[in-house]
Order: sequence, then C-alpha cells, then structure tokens
Amino acid sequence: MKREIKIFLKKRPILMKYARILSDRSLWGYSYKKRIKGKFNKITIGSSSILSKCHFKIIGRNNIIEVGESNILKNVTFFIKGDNNYIKLNDFVQFNREGLIWIEDYHCLIDIGKNTTFEESHLAATEPKSKILIGMDCMFAYDIDVRTGDSHSILDLETGKRINYAKNVKIGDHVWVGSHVSILKGTEILQNTIVATRSVVTKSIKEKNVVIGGTPAKVLKGGVNWDRSRII
Repeated sequence: MKREIKIFLKKRPILMKYARILSDRSLWGYSYKKRIKGKFNKITIGSSSILSKCHFKIIGRNNIIEVGESNILKNVTFFIKGDNNYIKLNDFVQFNREGLIWIEDYHCLIDIGKNTTFEESHLAATEPKSKILIGMDCMFAYDIDVRTGDSHSILDLETGKRINYAKNVKIGDHVWVGSHVSILKGTEILQNTIVATRSVVTKSIKEKNVVIGGTPAKVLKGGVNWDRSRII
C-alpha cells in the first residue's frame, strides 16, 4: 500500500509537496528532544509555537524554560546546569537558523522580548544571579555572542584574587545587531541602537538612536532609527 501511495504522489508534484509539509512534525511543535536530570524542572511551550530540531537539556532542580505563543525555533539548544534558573521566550520570538541558550550556575535569567528575531546567536549566562535581558522587536543577524561572563578566571598577580566576575547584559527595545558581533559582560545597549558588523561591545552605551561599532564599540553616528523593511 505504501508503494502505491508513493507512486501516486510522484505523479502529482503538488500533492507530493503538501504531503512532505504535513509529514514534517515540526509544524505541530513536536520536533524537539528533552533530557532532564533532577527534580521540579518545568518546560512549557505555547500551543501555537513551531519547533524544529530543538533540544532541551536540564541538569539540576527548580529550573523553568518557558516558550511563549507563536514562536518559530529552528535548531535551538536550551541548556541549563544548576538550580533555580529561568529562560523565557516571549511571544513571536524567532530563531531562523540556529541558536544556543545556555545557563550554567544558579538563579540566572535569560529573557527575550516579544517579536525579537535571530538568525543565529549564542546567549550565555554563566555565573550565579547573572542576567541577559533582551527587549522587544530586536533583530539579531548571525554569528552573535552575548555573554555575562568569561567562563574562566582572571587573577590579580599580586593578590591572587579574581577580577573578572560576571555582570548583567541588557539590550533595550528595537535594537539591530549586525553579524559577527560580541556583546560582553556589563554592557547595556539602549533602544533603537544599531550595532555594526564585527563590533565588540565591552561597556554600556548610554545613548539611544545611535549607530555603534568597532573594537571596543563606540558611538559612530547619532539621531538615527531603523526599520526591518527596505524602504524605497
């Protein structure tokens, strides 16, 4: 019977196309895998969201991953190692190519605002109580790294004390981040900012409606805004 169905569909390319679409479980939000080790962890996914080849891995207790409504997530890995952490994707968030959302420690938060889109990004909260807060209607290109910490220790030579503890990252509403950008610990980017390609943001930029760029990033132009559409 299966053979007859295949022959029937091959002779009708349009029907074949729709058969392939309907057979893709990602349209129904089922294309993901979960590996959970520990108690009182919770994953919730909005019924209207679409997940394709996503992975959830949790090692710890009392962790929450919340995916809102109408998200479209492709090849996104959620990883939590620790306790009492929270990852929240509000409604209409998109990862169009690939993503890694990573928490390693306890009482950390990664919160992505409504209507924010990514091509391919890595978000990492890597030390206790650190936060990544991303506003609404932001647009991230690809090969973007956002981190609250360095993952390893830098020590003062005289005292032997560590000098590179984690700091929060905050990105305001309607920020456009170009490709190959690193946004490092302790930075704040205000609303309507454009971050130029290949920039490294190492400190807070206390102006809105600006273009920033360079290594380290600085204000290149003020009095600007941006739009997703290509206006003619």
